[in-house]
Amino acid sequence: VIVTHNMQQAARVSDATAFLLNGELIEFRPTPQLFTTPSDPRTEAYITGRFG
Repeated sequence: VIVTHNMQQAARVSDATAFLLNGELIEFRPTPQLFTTPSDPRTEAYITGRFG
């Protein structure tokens, strides 16, 4: 288990990634899917730099 705010590191070293916001689990998916086709708009907003 690795906890990081560095999206490049997470994408490089993980098999699965969880996105948590304010203590709530928003999304947990295989890393390639989470970074290319996130299912929640909050996840997409974070990984594209619109907030965070």
